[in-house]
Amino acid sequence: MFNIIKSYLNKKLLTSSEAGSPIMGVRDQFSSNPGTNLTPVKLTRILRDSAEGDIMELMELAEEIEEKDLQYQTVLNTRKRTVAQLDISVEPADDSALATAHADFVKQFLNRDTLEGEIYDMLDAIGKGFSVTEIIWETSSSQWMPKSLNWVDPRWIAFQHNDLSRPLLKVDGGYKELTPYKYIYTTIKAKSGLDIRGGLIRGVAWAYLFKNYSLKDWVSFLEVYGHPFRVGRYGKNATDKDKRNLLRALCHIGADATAIIPQDMLIEFIKNETSSGGAAFKEHAAYFDQAISKVVLGQTTTTDAISGGHAVSQEHNEVRMDIANSDARQLAAVLNRDLVRPMIDLNFGAQKVYPKLIIGNPEREDISALTESIARLMPYGLELSAKQIRSKLGLNAPEDAADVFGQKSGMPLINQFNDSLNKPLSPVKDFLDEIGDDELKDWQPKVAPVKKKIEELIARLIAEGKGLEDLKKELERLEVSPDELTESLAKSSMYAQIIGGGNGK
Repeated sequence: MFNIIKSYLNKKLLTSSEAGSPIMGVRDQFSSNPGTNLTPVKLTRILRDSAEGDIMELMELAEEIEEKDLQYQTVLNTRKRTVAQLDISVEPADDSALATAHADFVKQFLNRDTLEGEIYDMLDAIGKGFSVTEIIWETSSSQWMPKSLNWVDPRWIAFQHNDLSRPLLKVDGGYKELTPYKYIYTTIKAKSGLDIRGGLIRGVAWAYLFKNYSLKDWVSFLEVYGHPFRVGRYGKNATDKDKRNLLRALCHIGADATAIIPQDMLIEFIKNETSSGGAAFKEHAAYFDQAISKVVLGQTTTTDAISGGHAVSQEHNEVRMDIANSDARQLAAVLNRDLVRPMIDLNFGAQKVYPKLIIGNPEREDISALTESIARLMPYGLELSAKQIRSKLGLNAPEDAADVFGQKSGMPLINQFNDSLNKPLSPVKDFLDEIGDDELKDWQPKVAPVKKKIEELIARLIAEGKGLEDLKKELERLEVSPDELTESLAKSSMYAQIIGGGNGK
């Protein structure tokens, strides 16, 4: 199968640039500037033509809007860069040594400084509906390794009229299908349907159009805002030349604040009473800025100065990250199909299963809960795969006997962990318990002298045949020095008072 693939592919074509440099002919007709004098009628025609396969003007318009509309440029860059800088990992297809070797081969390629920029270019599909990246292969080391991933200008791409799902490359003299194993064709869906109708630009273009009307009117308003309205009055005998001179004088007053007019003509200044300063234009533009933020990022709080509190900001950021994770999964699926699989096929031959590239951090299981559940179920005869447990914990198998960690007297670590869970827990002591332990530890030495004298008194009274009444009288007269014992009891009482007061008692 590998030989069939190699014989089918043109090695010279795969290792050179096919779309990386302009070809004279169809490509020298670029930049018709469709954004100039854009109207609803003109935009409707551009969108209709693109839906039928003629995407040239829409791709040019998309490029113009990204350059001219700062709001769209900002939020689109935010969405693309969020995904472009996510971590990328590669999982082997299975536990075999061969599958691990395949995964390591792909990881070797991913360790490159230019990867973030290459992924950023692939995410051009978010706005335009699709993007095409050309793979330039390197074979000097007796292996097929992508040397560079080059962004292809979408204006070089067309779609087959009888099958709008099939992209074609514009070449000198016509069109050709994308060469297998040479292109990464990326789609990031904003809506269901054809790729050429799935980009954000079809909705953003309308917001751009209407906002542009407001911005132009706003600029025109600001040119005269604050200036008095000038009215020139001419006599009934004024000639056309006199009228032109008067009009020229009025224009000079607006631009230069100076003018001369004949003595028999009159200029009147009417004060501008408008005080809003163009608030309506600002609100209209701000409305479409927020609409663009919503369509690109799903929310407005992370880009626009809109109050709502920390909880709202956190919720909006979660919405943004949900969109980023969706983009990452779609892009990973594209790279697995158009990059990982060709790398494995060209170097190892066709496989039944392939390594899996993952963009972003997959959700991790609660390792603490997992290990606790395993430990509690093991005594009941639960049998588990050591490989699966290591995979869950992110650990490797020991390389040899000297590399083994976690065995004690021949007992596996899981059993040790299980034993530790089954041991009764020692009670947790607080400050009062510690005071009591200290006092009890010293109690015997402090009580011993008093106890000895009492025992001697009782022995003497028994020998003399006396009873309890005599014992009570003798105890009252007993001479004992309880100073040390009294001091200890006083200290303990004081500690108890302090702790009790500290607890509000």
